[in-house]
Amino acid sequence: MKKIRFLHAADLHLDSPFKGLSHLPQQIFDQIRKSTFQSLTTLINAAIHHHVDFVLLAGDLFDLEQRSLIAQSTLRKEFLRLNEAGIHVYIIHGNHDYLTEEHKLFKYPDNVHIFTEEVERKTYLKDEEELACIYGFSYNQRHLTENMTNYYEKEDKTVPFHIGMLHGNLSGREEHDPYAPFTLPDLLDKEFHYWALGHIHKREILHHHPPIVYPGNIQGRHKKEQGDKGCYLVDLLEDGIPELTYLETSSIQWEELEIHINELHTVDQLMDKTKQAVDSIRLEGKGKLLRLTYTGNGDLHGFLQEENHQEELQLLLNESEENNSSFVYIYTLRVHTALSYSKEDLQDKPFYKDFYTMVEQVDMKEALAPLLRHSEASRYLETWDEEEVQAIVEEAEQWLISKFLENEKR
Repeated sequence: MKKIRFLHAADLHLDSPFKGLSHLPQQIFDQIRKSTFQSLTTLINAAIHHHVDFVLLAGDLFDLEQRSLIAQSTLRKEFLRLNEAGIHVYIIHGNHDYLTEEHKLFKYPDNVHIFTEEVERKTYLKDEEELACIYGFSYNQRHLTENMTNYYEKEDKTVPFHIGMLHGNLSGREEHDPYAPFTLPDLLDKEFHYWALGHIHKREILHHHPPIVYPGNIQGRHKKEQGDKGCYLVDLLEDGIPELTYLETSSIQWEELEIHINELHTVDQLMDKTKQAVDSIRLEGKGKLLRLTYTGNGDLHGFLQEENHQEELQLLLNESEENNSSFVYIYTLRVHTALSYSKEDLQDKPFYKDFYTMVEQVDMKEALAPLLRHSEASRYLETWDEEEVQAIVEEAEQWLISKFLENEKR
């Protein structure tokens, strides 16, 4: 039975700038800046270790079309390692690293095959036998909104395996840019044995047989890209069931942690509980960037409302983390605590009933829109999704209720 083994990765985003993190300690920020390169090295190590036939890189190898010399030089060095191991590399470029004249400044070794802006077929040979036809195209501009699946045509059906590469968005998913949109029937109609997708940074298998796969990116770059990141090791067997194995590549992970203050009465109890929770998620040899949120209600609510207390607490909790290779660094500390109260009981009172009615009627997206349109503010703000908008509403609601109740006690 004929078989092939390959790695499928996408969205390397080498030399990502990691905006908004330059305030972190220099030692930690340096590790963050190097994380995409470290993840690339881990990816190449895995390809060599698992003796794959080839590697598929499904777009956005670089973070910007003006790719840095460091990123291009590092990528070439890793491709040379694969060349020495006899491993081929097939590349499509996406919306972040679309083809420009600059991409020709570095000459990659002969094991690297780059698709042009038109859908084409490249053949993988092993021991002079054609084992796989690989189909794909590279973007030649940032905004490509055409459905390109019509240009994929299965050729030479005597070849055992046919693989499609596509950097694009599944139609109907509005949370992502609609580049090179496609539907599942579009891809299934091609009767390929595997679809290697890119563009979406969240790992997802859209279809199992044949596999239609988003591997996600190889390194999370901000708070919305939480958890481990990686690639897929794929074994395709002639007339057999495909085998997919997820391999982690990320050297730094983004995480969220929630600590309830209920039943805590002193600051040392709060710090002990927080440190225990932080140590429980620590991973040997990996860094973690943590968004810590205090929730619940209790004696420490008033203490945590003071901004200077929050800053000092964050400093104490981060103490010595910058010198730890397995750091868990709190980059944001949020307080969503409240005085003890029952929302149901409050709504029995006319004032609070009117207050909650007003909260329900507020259109937060409309209220926040002027900020996003502001020429200065828009440089630092991203659009908010539904979950984030709801969190803003809840935080504002809790803060106001706490202030009302505190004033009533005076």
